[in-house]
Amino acid sequence: MSDSDNIPASGTTPQDAAAFRHDLRNALAPALLCADILSSNKDGAVQKNAQTIVDALEKALKLLKNFTPSR
Repeated sequence: MSDSDNIPASGTTPQDAAAFRHDLRNALAPALLCADILSSNKDGAVQKNAQTIVDALEKALKLLKNFTPSR
């Protein structure tokens, strides 16, 4: 099974979409954790880049949370 097999197609059930959102959140969690760790680095450039990553991941997670599949 390829990763594209897990992407819900148009007309999928709400349960399928919820499972996809759950799986995607689980995939993003380690990246957010690493970015949080990097944000405590003493190097200002690393902190700035880490914050950019955190912001992008949080935006993606917010989009997932607010996503409602069309029926």
